[in-house]
Amino acid sequence: MSVIPEPQQLMEAFAAFTQASEQLQQRYESLQDQLGQLGNELQTVLETVPYAIWVLGVSGELRFTNRNKGLGGTFQDGPAPWEPGAPEGLRRFKGEDGQDRFMEQENRPTETGQIITLRDVTEAHLRAEQASREERLQAMGLMAAELAHEIRNPLGSLSLFSGMLVEDLQHMPAQAELAMHIQSSVQRLNTLVANTLTFSRDINPKPCPVPLAEFWEAVRKASNLPEEIRWENRVPPSASWMADPDLLRQVAVNLIQNGVRALEGRPAPLLVLTAAKEKVEGRPHWRITLEDNGCGIAAEALNRIFDPFYTTFGGGTGLGLAVSHRILMAHAGLMNIESRLDHGTKVHLRLPASG
Repeated sequence: MSVIPEPQQLMEAFAAFTQASEQLQQRYESLQDQLGQLGNELQTVLETVPYAIWVLGVSGELRFTNRNKGLGGTFQDGPAPWEPGAPEGLRRFKGEDGQDRFMEQENRPTETGQIITLRDVTEAHLRAEQASREERLQAMGLMAAELAHEIRNPLGSLSLFSGMLVEDLQHMPAQAELAMHIQSSVQRLNTLVANTLTFSRDINPKPCPVPLAEFWEAVRKASNLPEEIRWENRVPPSASWMADPDLLRQVAVNLIQNGVRALEGRPAPLLVLTAAKEKVEGRPHWRITLEDNGCGIAAEALNRIFDPFYTTFGGGTGLGLAVSHRILMAHAGLMNIESRLDHGTKVHLRLPASG
């Protein structure tokens, strides 16, 4: 025979159930608030991390991204990361400022689709390229220095005797002209040997503040830029490097001369100098960009332009960029070149700011 609970017992049980339900409701609301707060915090974290993240569904539909406003540029080697067929690994990206950057893309499959991450590795990539280039140049420099020393002594004798020959043949114009050709070739070889020794020797900068706008303007005037080439110096007066001005003058002269050669025969030839302030490992730097609208450099040649004795211009020694690279390395700077055949070239130089 079942026992029917007393009304009082039923009331107490119902009150206990109601109290438990209210506690559960309060706990649920509290957890919901915490979940919402954690969600907001997670969203803030995802929006501030240096990685770009895309979460795609099984059919490739976009479910989440922390780059809702896009990346501000275009990929040069295929579709955007969230599009079908986008390649993984190192990718070349051109920003809205026209500067090339390097991105590393990684695709991770999940049970419901995939997660794609993208990070900017430009700094690490350029430094690795420069370190590899410097290692190769040092090995070449040792060999070049030995050859230059062997050549220098007999070349000195050739220079002396060719000069004497020119003087002795003054009364014989035809023969004197031939002797002058010999003397000119010897002088060119002397310049080549001197440049080779400059390239191979240790470089010890004596840094001091270098006002960039004024410095480049002085180099431009000393370079006797042809009148048909328009020059635009857009460097702000506040820009300055902590560097050795004598060493940097070699770099600037070489780059302007290369620009002039690249502009030969081009319509509306133009050289533009710009500057941008950057922070590297917490220290301010200035990046100078010298841009021309000249003939450009072919992709296969771009990988070799820093090699000693390699030149894309007839009559050059092929040491200008190699020496310039070593000077930038000695200043703990960075040098890289962007170029497109028949479109022009950009040379980027970055060194620590003087203040």
